[in-house]
Amino acid sequence: MNEEFEKEKELSNMLDSYKIDIPVTKLAQKQSTFQRFIRYLGSPTKDPFENCTTQSNGYLFFNIFPVVCGLFLAILQVFLLN
Repeated sequence: MNEEFEKEKELSNMLDSYKIDIPVTKLAQKQSTFQRFIRYLGSPTKDPFENCTTQSNGYLFFNIFPVVCGLFLAILQVFLLN
């Protein structure tokens, strides 16, 4: 344990009381293709727009862009239906 937890006797007693069982047989089993595919789908990914949305200009762009596109499509429909 860390030295900072040794000062806290009650906390160290509580942490020592926990027992963790790691299922070694389950980890040793070979995974099927479906299980690997599901794990691939559930794995975290990197946000492709992270560089744009962290800047204030990029954040503003991603908030206003859908509104501008919607207005453009509405105006385009007005001209096409007349």
